[in-house]
Amino acid sequence: MTQKNALTVIGFALLALLLASGGQRLLAEQSGSASAPSLISYQGFLSDSEGDPLPDGNYSMTFALYDAASGGAKIWEETQSNVALGGGYFSVMLGSGTCTTGCPLGPATFSDAGRYLQTTVQMNSGPVTFPRQQMASAPYALQAVEAQTAQTASSAPWSGLTGVPAGFADGVDDVGGEYENVITVAKSGGDYTSVAQALNSISGSSSSNRYLVQVMPGVYSETDLVEVKPYVHLRGSGPNATVVTSSRTGAGPNNSAATVDLADNGRVSDLTVRNESTTNYGIALYSAETSRAAVVDNVVAEVVESGGTAHFAAYWNDAEATIRNSTLYAGGAGTVNTAFGSVNISGGFPRALIEQSILLGGAANSKESCVDNLASGYGMQLSESSPMVRDSYICGGHRGIALATNGHPQVQRSTVAVSTTTNAYLFEMTASGSISVSNSGVQYSSNKHTGPGTGLRCVHNYHVGSHQAASDGTSTGTACN
Repeated sequence: MTQKNALTVIGFALLALLLASGGQRLLAEQSGSASAPSLISYQGFLSDSEGDPLPDGNYSMTFALYDAASGGAKIWEETQSNVALGGGYFSVMLGSGTCTTGCPLGPATFSDAGRYLQTTVQMNSGPVTFPRQQMASAPYALQAVEAQTAQTASSAPWSGLTGVPAGFADGVDDVGGEYENVITVAKSGGDYTSVAQALNSISGSSSSNRYLVQVMPGVYSETDLVEVKPYVHLRGSGPNATVVTSSRTGAGPNNSAATVDLADNGRVSDLTVRNESTTNYGIALYSAETSRAAVVDNVVAEVVESGGTAHFAAYWNDAEATIRNSTLYAGGAGTVNTAFGSVNISGGFPRALIEQSILLGGAANSKESCVDNLASGYGMQLSESSPMVRDSYICGGHRGIALATNGHPQVQRSTVAVSTTTNAYLFEMTASGSISVSNSGVQYSSNKHTGPGTGLRCVHNYHVGSHQAASDGTSTGTACN
């Protein structure tokens, strides 16, 4: 039995029809999240010299792709040994057989124009090879996988593009369009291995020339002050991954005793800042002469060693920097430990904003709670300062909030607690200032207030533990009982 070229004519006609109707299928074999489509649907009809379909059964067929209608180079070839034939018709998925040349079928197979499919059918009398067919355009969709990486794009003009992120049209990848300059700090492979040196390299930062200093995971022990300049964002890889630490100390609470100094319009986020000083003053985060435009976000600031005069997790000197989503912890026996300290030196009442944060000041090394800590810890230690605290937890081993001179701190939707140790008081006011607490929880054993100040104001509060309402009032005698 012999065959005429019905396969070529009818097979191509079906392929062309499928292409025209959108029926040509490119199927993807999924591996991970995405991979190159690797199968092409192909159909045909086999008949004898009289035009009658060949008997039903399974036939071995070989398919090959060439770069020319005749002669030329073979690009790809495979054999499918059990092609089912019914009524003369067959249907195969090219790319699913045993590949012998140009494996696998993929984007590289159609990387050039002009591909011709040659089909060979194994008959009892031997192989019969039919004339080649030029492949239609749909299989070239395999080449579209290159767009996933754009490795072959020679150019892409900015003109006419829409949806370009702000700050990106200059051709610089500014990490979301916010930064004109990016510096990396890493234990190896970065621009710098020291956080302080990276920040010291910056000059000319401004609202139109912002810097991101990205610190990779690791512990970075610094000797010099880590100075976050205006319009510079110091960002770690998470508080549990990136730690910036020092043992810097000074005779007073200033930046000589600090690990990190935050300037106005600067930002610190996603890292741990630690001070391990054992003498004089030790400060993790320090800020001076700043507005609320300076931001601390998702930071753990801690002082953890014993000894010295005083420890501050954060110390604001005439500063109003914003603290969000952070933990301030001051611990270590034998010294004063304050989670947040704020003072006024130049005049006025600095109004820092603290939101969704934890402030713990105590002698024991516990970051979970200070309620059972020993004396000498302060949640907040203030002088002529009026911070606003919202949705936060404040606890001190010695004082919850201590207001030395004037000022009017406000606490909203938060909890203020103090330890049960002797002489531990929830509030201390030693001058003419006042403390306002509203819609919050208060936790103390029996010592609510000490000092000559009388301006304690409580509205809609409750006692933590018992959940009993705390009394409203505008004096130390009536408020928060």
